[in-house]
Amino acid sequence: MSNTTLAHSHSESALHAQQAYQQAVQQTLQLAVIHHEAGRMSEAEVLYRGILIGEPEQPQANHNLGILLFQQQQPAAGLPHLEAALTAKPESERYWLSYLDALALVGQTELALQMLAFGREHGLEGNAVDALAEALVAGEQVAALPG
Repeated sequence: MSNTTLAHSHSESALHAQQAYQQAVQQTLQLAVIHHEAGRMSEAEVLYRGILIGEPEQPQANHNLGILLFQQQQPAAGLPHLEAALTAKPESERYWLSYLDALALVGQTELALQMLAFGREHGLEGNAVDALAEALVAGEQVAALPG
């Protein structure tokens, strides 16, 4: 077997392994969401954290774990996960809203307003964004974090 053929074979094997890994991550995420939605928080948390061991920047696992931790009254632990999700996927309105809600819930309204302005400068818009902005400016309690 030539070096070129051997390199191609290794490249194909690596591609297949990466595809299988990503499929396993997606299946694990689906199972974690099922547990989370059913109220089996500890099972969901274990699965989210397992994903993050292999992929610390995985946006959905970070987002969902952040939400779960807020639901368990652990905002200091949840906020960094919501921020990580937003950093990994800044085009996600859902991640923006969750992060901004979380900041407001922990009393960081000024930072939430600053981040909201930053997001709007970069295309964040819509009815949900407008409603959150109004609540933040009025100093009202924002809606509970989306699930």
